[in-house]
Amino acid sequence: MSSPSSPTKGAAQPAPQTTTTTTAAAATTTSTAKTDKEKAKQVKKKVPTKPQGEKWSSSINALLADPEGVEAFRDFLVELENESGEAGEYTKYIDFYLECEEYKARFKKLEDKAKEIFEDYLAVGADKEVGTGGKSVEIGDKLEDEGLEGVNLFDEPQKKVKQKLADGVYINFCLDIKKKLKL
Repeated sequence: MSSPSSPTKGAAQPAPQTTTTTTAAAATTTSTAKTDKEKAKQVKKKVPTKPQGEKWSSSINALLADPEGVEAFRDFLVELENESGEAGEYTKYIDFYLECEEYKARFKKLEDKAKEIFEDYLAVGADKEVGTGGKSVEIGDKLEDEGLEGVNLFDEPQKKVKQKLADGVYINFCLDIKKKLKL
């Protein structure tokens, strides 16, 4: 029995043809076998319905607005990375986009909490009004007109990343979905 050759970084390796029980051979093929199992699991788990596929293929905005679509898209990107041997090359973009969305959601909650605090303690005639020496009006105006500062901190880079995804791998994702669903 010949031993498998060691994988070259970045080179695509064929899936192992036979299963061996030796520890050394198992250690050599563990990452390849695990990747193959993950791919098979993702393919079984992530086949969308026709309406989902049509929706996700209609625009990147529709895809990114659907948590299942985002998950399927991210899985697709992981598959591309596995094929190219470049971990993180594609997923870093969707991860950045999602982190920005999470930041905005948290910021929105913080802004809502700031408005609640204002209404409870600082607004003129509030049930629990505290004296602030005239700062209340300034804070109220700022919250009403501008909201908290910083929610738009990542807007420009996020738009660029979204466009990069839309112009690149999103097109391949749509083609893959259409092929799978025969749309």
